[in-house]
Amino acid sequence: MLSGLNFVMVHVNDIEEARNFYTEKLGLEVEDVAPNFVQFKQQGGATFAISHEPTISPAQGNDIELWWFVDNADAVYAELRSRGVEIAQEPKDEPFGRTFAIKDPSGNTLYMLQLRS
Repeated sequence: MLSGLNFVMVHVNDIEEARNFYTEKLGLEVEDVAPNFVQFKQQGGATFAISHEPTISPAQGNDIELWWFVDNADAVYAELRSRGVEIAQEPKDEPFGRTFAIKDPSGNTLYMLQLRS
């Protein structure tokens, strides 16, 4: 029936502010652009995009969870903090690995995960 998730889109308040956040703060590269839409290149996994539709409100981090794998959670945390990224959850150990969370400019929560080795 379902063959896998391959596209994730997050609704944002301001497309340019969000584009700048994801490129300048998180280092993503733009793959495609259309009015009120930006798609980012991904090394693997689902395609990630942002969109601004005036009739759709962003989830404000309550309805979705977006997780990115990182090699070193503490190093990525320190780098993002130095770039002025809002921290939503300090690094902590979970049974599955080390995690922390940040907020994008629209209030969406983004989780970072270093898998337990």
